[in-house]
Amino acid sequence: MKNFIGLLAAFLLSACSSLLPTAQDKSVQPWASFEEAKASYDRIEPFVTDLDAVRELGFDPFKTPNIRILNHAQVVQTVLPPPMRENGAVPPGIVECMKARESCQGYLMEPRRIKKDRVGNFMLDFMNFKRETLTTGWKFGALIVVVGDKVVYKQWSGSPNIQEESVQKNPLGPLQGAGSSSDLYY
Repeated sequence: MKNFIGLLAAFLLSACSSLLPTAQDKSVQPWASFEEAKASYDRIEPFVTDLDAVRELGFDPFKTPNIRILNHAQVVQTVLPPPMRENGAVPPGIVECMKARESCQGYLMEPRRIKKDRVGNFMLDFMNFKRETLTTGWKFGALIVVVGDKVVYKQWSGSPNIQEESVQKNPLGPLQGAGSSSDLYY
């Protein structure tokens, strides 16, 4: 009987970690990984690639969700900080965009897949003594500037491998924050 109770307790305690919450934050897009998004982006060549090719690569704001269309003023504001708007320092594609004005558009996208898992001891987490969160995933950001039917400029940024650990400790557990004394002192 003692073996049965010990086995039952071990089983129940091992299953507790599956009771911790998880969260997932992902934008719907055609790329499953950072590498796929970057590979599609790398196939775009300024002053060579046309708009149809850009759309075939998945950068179509009317089919791919979460792509923002920027007007020419927003493109210039995104790429160039105010003191750098002298012609010598401005990339040629952005100069083309500023000349084209209404014929210039930018496609700004930030596909991502972020997963947050609460890990650690279920009882400490449940009672609010200690909460551990493991965040993993990737983010990719791209700006593609189009004048007429041609790509004239592109830039990217991102985080190919996100791994973060967060630990929140509350020595008073469930009582932490219950008796807030912010109004006590003026």
